[in-house]
Amino acid sequence: MFFKKDKIKKTAKYLLDIAKKIENYRKDILSKEQLDVLSKARTGINDALGLPLKEAYESFDAIDQSLKSIGGDIYPMTGLAENAEVFLFAAILALAVRTFFFQPFRIPTNSMWPTYAGMTFELVEGRKNVLEKFKRWILFGASNFNVQATDTGNLQIPIMTHEDRTGPYGGILYYKIIDTRKFGLFPSKEREYTFVVGERHVTLRVPLEFCFDDVVLATLFPQAKSWKEVLDRRPSWCFKRLKISKNGHEDKVHYFDTEIRKSVGEDIFNFDILSGDMLFVDRLSYHFSMPRIGDPFVFRTRNIEGLHYDDKYFIKRLVGLPGDVLQIEGTTLYRNGDPIEGAEAFELNRKQVDKYPGYTNIGLLERDYELEIPEHHYFAMGDNSPNSYDSRSWGFVPNREVIGKAIFILYPFTERWGCAK
Repeated sequence: MFFKKDKIKKTAKYLLDIAKKIENYRKDILSKEQLDVLSKARTGINDALGLPLKEAYESFDAIDQSLKSIGGDIYPMTGLAENAEVFLFAAILALAVRTFFFQPFRIPTNSMWPTYAGMTFELVEGRKNVLEKFKRWILFGASNFNVQATDTGNLQIPIMTHEDRTGPYGGILYYKIIDTRKFGLFPSKEREYTFVVGERHVTLRVPLEFCFDDVVLATLFPQAKSWKEVLDRRPSWCFKRLKISKNGHEDKVHYFDTEIRKSVGEDIFNFDILSGDMLFVDRLSYHFSMPRIGDPFVFRTRNIEGLHYDDKYFIKRLVGLPGDVLQIEGTTLYRNGDPIEGAEAFELNRKQVDKYPGYTNIGLLERDYELEIPEHHYFAMGDNSPNSYDSRSWGFVPNREVIGKAIFILYPFTERWGCAK
């Protein structure tokens, strides 16, 4: 008997929900007679709760038919409408989770290496088949880039002047920033490099955050430790200005003759770009507690004075709270007079363990400088200090721009997969 009554209650609740939904969606277009039908249906549902099982279901069937007569597209719902409603609900739920709880975030650069990886590269020999490429794309987010010579002659590569080597996208090789669309839909930007072989030029586009300099160094000069070593050894005649005409526009660019000869159809560069780590960011905790020293925290750049030209998400290590005094001596970062503590990366950098390079004096933390963090601001630095564009260069992070704390590396499937450090 208990189960019969419970079944009647569930059916009644279902029909009441349908009646409420019809009223919410169609009240403004229902006639007075249809509104009366809706009102009688509700009364009938409540009255049926006291009837025996058979009579209750006979009443429910009649009420169901009357609701269908005024339900329009709301009831009975077609398969297409029902799927659309489910999809809309799922989308709203996903947006709510992303906005208030957990947000996926991809690391674009290697400023936090080796704790987290941005886009990295691997040189490729020969050609991989479609299955191998697909496997590497699934596991590591690998995309292949191949540049071939269109003429025979010496390979010449574009070099930036010292004045150009500034900002977050600096480097040795000269490039242009090109507006494009990701997947043909979303506005995006890429770097475009132009190389010269013989009398003809070839171009290559890579993601804006990816620095191509290391690929060229590893491909053409594998024995060299740095670009400075390569360029300092070359005589002055290897450097010249060439005119490059494209789309009716002519540029004069400094080029460096590598003295490496290439033939038509020969590979100049063949490499994979591997996806940067994708993290889950906890957006909730910082609503109830302040960020802590050592947190890998994510923030927006839109209202940071030194980064006003762009609106992106950055991830860095939190090294300074309001009122803290910071200083770098040797390879050690000091906070309020003592070696900084709060994350394993601090000690690894101080001791220069494995691939942690130690902290370097630049910008606001030049040698012998002490810096006090102002109220309502934080100081952010990368674990890869020599190659991190961080608060030392562009200033403080306003507390209102902080998004959350990295908690889990969910992709790619490497040894770093798991809880964020």
